[in-house]
Amino acid sequence: MMQKLNPHTLFSIFEKGDEEVYKEHGAEDLLENPFVLMGMVTRGLENYEMMRMLYLKNYPKEFVKAEPVIKHKYYNRLYNYLLRINLKSIESIYTIGDSYDKKSTSFALNTLLQYFESIEEYEKCQDIVSYIQMLVLEEAKNLIK
Repeated sequence: MMQKLNPHTLFSIFEKGDEEVYKEHGAEDLLENPFVLMGMVTRGLENYEMMRMLYLKNYPKEFVKAEPVIKHKYYNRLYNYLLRINLKSIESIYTIGDSYDKKSTSFALNTLLQYFESIEEYEKCQDIVSYIQMLVLEEAKNLIK
């Protein structure tokens, strides 16, 4: 007998995720580092897609029914990591702009933006656009140098 997929616990492996790893190793202060936070967002989206493919392959009917709840919960978690990055800090902008692969960061931010647009959570879209603009401005500054 096949178990029913529980949308509230399906991705629980990621609930603790990076935060718990940093805490277990006594590195909680890194959880305020913009580089680490942006990494949690980009890796989180990659992990979600991997898990999504696995569940679609193994439990297609069940996962399709459960995915809207799972995705909403998971994407909100990633959005909350993003909000912890202080856009007013020059150090934050510098750390993210110079340290990250701009393509993967841009892809992650645009993926979140498209998702929240699709469910009409426009306040979140406005926040995400601020982070996208920060990356564009940083890239423009680097081109001028």
